[in-house]
Formats: sequence, structure tokens, C-alpha cells
Amino acid sequence: MPTLPAKTLLNQYRIEEFIAPTPLGELYRATDERSNKPVALTLLPKSAAGNAETLKELEANSPRLQAISHPNLNKYLGLTKTANAAFLIEEWVDGPSLKDIRPRGKTTAEETLIIANGICRGLEALHKQNILYLRLSPELIRINKRGEVILCGIGTAGAFRFSPAKSPPLYLSPEQIQGKQPNAAADIYSLAVILYELMTGHWLNGESAPRAFDSIRKAHLDSTPPGPATLNPSLPDKFSRMVLWALRKNPEERLKTTTELVSSLSLAAGVAVEKIPARADSTNAPLISSALAGWDFLPPPKPTAVSADAVPLEERLASLSAQNRKSPPRMGVAPTLIVLLIAGFLAAALFIRPAEETPLPTPIVFTKIIPNITPKPTSSPTPRPTLTNGGRIVFTCTRGEYNQLCMIDSNGSGLVQLTDMAASNYYPVFTQGADSILFASNRAGPNFDFFILNFTEREVFQLTTNVGNVIAPDFSPDGRSVVFANKAGDSPTAIWMVNSDGLNPRLVYTGARDIVAVAWSPDGEKIAYAMNAGTPQEYEIYTMDTNGRNHLKISQGLQGIGGSVDWSPDGSSLLVYAGPFGDKDIFKIDPATGDFVQLTDGGNNAGASYSPDGRYIVFNSLRNNDQADLYIMEADGSGMRQLTNDPEPDWGARWVR
Repeated sequence: MPTLPAKTLLNQYRIEEFIAPTPLGELYRATDERSNKPVALTLLPKSAAGNAETLKELEANSPRLQAISHPNLNKYLGLTKTANAAFLIEEWVDGPSLKDIRPRGKTTAEETLIIANGICRGLEALHKQNILYLRLSPELIRINKRGEVILCGIGTAGAFRFSPAKSPPLYLSPEQIQGKQPNAAADIYSLAVILYELMTGHWLNGESAPRAFDSIRKAHLDSTPPGPATLNPSLPDKFSRMVLWALRKNPEERLKTTTELVSSLSLAAGVAVEKIPARADSTNAPLISSALAGWDFLPPPKPTAVSADAVPLEERLASLSAQNRKSPPRMGVAPTLIVLLIAGFLAAALFIRPAEETPLPTPIVFTKIIPNITPKPTSSPTPRPTLTNGGRIVFTCTRGEYNQLCMIDSNGSGLVQLTDMAASNYYPVFTQGADSILFASNRAGPNFDFFILNFTEREVFQLTTNVGNVIAPDFSPDGRSVVFANKAGDSPTAIWMVNSDGLNPRLVYTGARDIVAVAWSPDGEKIAYAMNAGTPQEYEIYTMDTNGRNHLKISQGLQGIGGSVDWSPDGSSLLVYAGPFGDKDIFKIDPATGDFVQLTDGGNNAGASYSPDGRYIVFNSLRNNDQADLYIMEADGSGMRQLTNDPEPDWGARWVR
């Protein structure tokens, strides 16, 4: 029986419906009364909520998990506590779980492959950051309205102190049951148990799952499960064998990575990995389609007009003041950075004074960060003359466990890794003069701030301090200001600005939903931005004046838009990527009319950026064996050529300005 009755109020969350017990605790659908959006709320078991060390570990892991964004991972919003309980909060995935799928029959190899591919992609995103999920179960894997497989409940991922709720350990690996240190192979085993159930209609013993712990333990440690093909003759024999391989007792003998599992299953099913559908539909996944057809979906939220969003900041602050929320003191141009006090989910973010013209101090003075976290470039990145076709390109390069920064000449030569440290670095852009790059990093703490890497002095300077979690910076054409997206406290990710010397960080505009990309127009008059469209990982493109007024929706009729935007040097077009999940293409949009032109065809492309002369476009693509590399093409989409070729992802490229 659920612990919390409906309509229970937990600070800002109102309980609407008990969903299911899970290994993480009781799962509820709730409403966030601040945003009026549905959220998934998991009431942690008393064994966890009452254990100070467990809560400390969950809280320590939260910032890192909240920063993870992946199409197959549900967005984790954080941990919140009351006097007597603790809760994990994440976005609500409206759709059935795999537990709802199983009673409808046995999945075919094709349907099983779609499910496995979605879960493996989500697990891979965690494993690449050295995070184990550890507690997979059918109740925590859901299918959204679009037929996409979403892994939920990542709030306890990597938390070794957390003990699952009092439920049978049906999906734990043998090493977890024995109390041994797990690795990624433990998640593979748990997933294989789930797939076995879906394919056969039975648990590992070939029958109904036992309730007694000793029987479950014996099956995991000692018993060999019947081959899936013996219980579901429609399965290819090789497909059945691959699942059994992933179920081996010894993790050293097991399929160890998500790539191995998906590759092995796809090969056994005779389907190329890149051809595995990203979404389930009635032709490839009849059981999922049946469950979706019978699901009682929530009514869509009422659309909010852009004009209603575009409340001037002065009016917004006055409204907040009327609600007894303190407004911050006015700040002058002084050598003191604004400190935003954030007290978790129990405190509201403080809004900085309205944007205004602030003269650039001379000379610019940066605050140097602690020397022992200054990265050592792998080679000397001395500035080079700009080449005729655009010169240098800086980008995010995943190398090992962390995202680093790399730079390359647009002719494919001169590749250099600029950072090499145990921290994540994202969104690099060149400063004016191209002798430095500005980027976001969590190298100085759990949150992301902006830093500047100076090529000549080989030093890193911290530009912002504790303004929130910052992403997607872009300089104004005169170099005096930086516009960026920032999540401060529990407010939506909004548009902020800061002087290029780090002074006067300020909120400019808060939209109805998260804003994930911003770009300053070449004439300095407009800012383009991508705001969530109400569906995970889908956005619409808008422009506004630099003071946060006069919002205009630019994207018209373009479906599945991703979270990046870039202006052409003459201001005549905006680069975006859009299309079905797993098959995105690069488009350019006319900001005056909304007309768009498709520039690529296939390859799953993203993150496009113009060269300084507007003749070329750099972007990242998965067209090379699902490997994320950088490509360059002419501005009309012709003359495509590959720029990087590394087994690990290269993405988020920006040309020298």
C-alpha cells in the first residue's frame, strides 16, 4: 500500500497518483506547483532516508547526475527532504513501463533489440562518466508517447551505500548479491534478466519468479537458465545464446559493455546496429504499441504564447517583490563578483538587477584560479594565422572519463588537446583576438562556471563564481558582454549576461521552459535562443532584443529541433538541427520569414556553426559507424569532408571569430 495519500503537499510538490513500488522506493506522479508540470517523485525507503551517510552520498552525487542529459535517460531534478522523509525528483515520463509490457506476450527479437538498444544507450552515457546504475528493474524503464525507451531513476546511480527497498532482488547481479564490488558488467547482467523476462514470459528459472530470497539467490548464483529460444521458438538461436552470454555468473566471462551487448544482439538478429529503430511503432514493436494504445495519457499542457513569456524583467522583479520575495541590492561596476546564494530546493534563486549598459573597465583584470588545477596542454597551442577557409576550430572532445577541449585547423591539421584533467569541460568559444577560449567547467566545484584559457600564458582564469550552472556562452560582437544560458536554483534554465571581465552577472529573460542555447546576432541587436517545446529534447527557436523584450518565434513547421543555434556572419540565417530522434539533419532558417532549407541528408547530425566568412559549416555527425566526429561542408551543403576521426566523441564545434 502507498505511504502517501493523493493531494499530499510536500513543499512545492502535490501528490497526484501512486504508480508502483520500485527497488528505489515508492514511485508517485506529482505536480510541481511552481511550474505546474508533472514530475516523478520517489519516496526513499526509511533505511535510506534515515541514514545520514546514505543521504550524504546521494546529495554529493546529485549535481553530477543532474548535469547529465541524454535522450534515453530521464532528466534527474534532484533530492529533496522534509522533516521525516526524502525524495528523488525527476521529470515525468508519460507512458507504460516494461512491467506493463510483459503481460501482453513475448517480445520478438526485433522488439527486444529496440528495447535493449535504448537502455544500452542510456547506460553507456552513465558508464562513460564512470557511473554504474546498479538497480535496474522493469518498473524504472518507461516508454514515452513517441515510442522511445527511457531509463528512469538515475538519482541513486553510483551510490554504493544505497540499499534497494524491501523487494526481491530479482534483477541484481551475482556479484551484488554476494556483496562484491560491481563494475559495468553488473548492469549488463541486470538488463539481460529483464530482456529474458520480456522474451520468454518467465523469470530465470523458466517459471514464475520465486518470493523467497534463498531461491532467488540460488538461481542467480548456481542455476543455469533455460535458453530463451526453448521458451520462445520465434527467437533466433544465436540471439538466445547472446542473452545467455550476458547472464554468465562470472562477470569476467560476461559481455561487459553496452556496445558489446547491442552489437552481439544486432548481429544475431541480422540487423545492422545503425538500422535499429530509435522508436517503437506498430510494425516493429507490437507489444509496446499495444501498451501505448491503452495508456491514459495526461492532457497536454496549455501552450504559453511567446508574448506572455516576454514579461519585461522590471515587471517580473516587481511581481516577485509583491509576493514577498526579496529582490537583490543594486550592484555597481566594482571588482566584486556577485554571489548567488542557493539553498537547494528549499530556497528560491535570487534575481540580479535588470540588464543595462555597463562600460567595460580598463584594464581587464581576471581572478586566477588555484594553480594546481591549471591544465597542461598536450602541445603548444600558439595562435596561428587565420586560414582562408576559416582557420581554427575549437570543440569538446570526450577523452576517457571526462569531456575535454580540443582545437584543430579547418584543413584537418594541427589537432591539439587543450585540457587534460579530472573535470568536465564544455561549450568552448573563442574570445576576441582568438588568443583565448571561454568555456564552461566544473573544475572548481560541483557547479559549472565559466573559465578562460589563455594560449600565450598557458593559464586558466575563472570568470564567474557560483552563479548557477552555466552553458552555451556567446560573445557580443563588440566583445564587451557574454550571453549564456544558466540554471540558478530550481528555476528554469534562463538567459543571462555577464561583462566580459566577469563583473555584473545578470538575469535577462526567463522563459516558460528551459533555454539551452543562445547566440548573439552579428549586428548586436538580437539574441537567438532554443527553448524546450514541452517534449524532452525538442526545442523551438526564438529571437529577442538584447534587453529581453520583443520575442519572436522563428521556427515554423520544423519538427524535432535540437538544442543548438548559430547565426550566419551576415545575419541572414540561423543554423539548427532537426528531424526524428536518431536521424537529425542540419537546416538553415531565415529569421525574417521562418523559411528553412535542409543542408544534410542522413548521418544524424548536430551542433552546426558557420565559418567567419560564412562559406563553410562545421558540425558533428554519427555517419561514420555511429562514431561522433566533426565534418565540414560548404554553406549550401555540398563538398562535405570529415575533419576528425577518433573513437571517442567530438562535438560542439565553434569556429574562430
